[in-house]
Amino acid sequence: MPVTESHTGYVQVRLKKHRWHKKILKSKDPLIISLGWRRFQTIPYYFMQDHNMRHRLLKYTPQHMYCHALFYGPITPQNTGFVAVQQTAGKTDFRVTATGVVLDLDKSTKIVKKLKLIGTPFKIFKKTAFIKGMFNTSLEVAKFQGASIRTVSGIRGQIKKFVKEHPGGFRATFEDKILLSDIVFLRAWLPLQVPKFYTPVTNLLMSMEQKDQWQGLR
Repeated sequence: MPVTESHTGYVQVRLKKHRWHKKILKSKDPLIISLGWRRFQTIPYYFMQDHNMRHRLLKYTPQHMYCHALFYGPITPQNTGFVAVQQTAGKTDFRVTATGVVLDLDKSTKIVKKLKLIGTPFKIFKKTAFIKGMFNTSLEVAKFQGASIRTVSGIRGQIKKFVKEHPGGFRATFEDKILLSDIVFLRAWLPLQVPKFYTPVTNLLMSMEQKDQWQGLR
């Protein structure tokens, strides 16, 4: 076997749930994939590519639409088709869960998920307010210094500097005066690490009695 055939890495694919499969697929649920001449089990993360090229995590696959997926598996040429199933043991009405094609072998693909941090004001001076409860330490505040925040009523603001009175508290400026009863939130994106899980499925090499009893990761 050539050396290139034994390499593994992150594989980006375009995937669609099969119309006859009853359930939608969930991110981080293991799949058994038949890709090229290999059958293996891996953990895919589903995502959509936004207009600004951001890869936004999807918790579930769309019902009748293509989406992208990233998983750890064997390096395979582009445009190679594949079939995915959830289990090989037992009897089901229809086993094929998804079909798709390999798009890219890019290790730098970053998937992000939406993160919403919430805080409340404890002091207000005209258009300046002191916020607590959003962060735990001054180091976290320094990381988000200059980030945009807004209140539930729609008043926009910006994080300025941490304050020593409250751990994780900070000073912020707003377009207009806010109230003590206002809730302030920050929208951010959290990068995710796709697990390096790859297990070859060799149940077809077993005897007839053992072949249908093989169970992978659930």
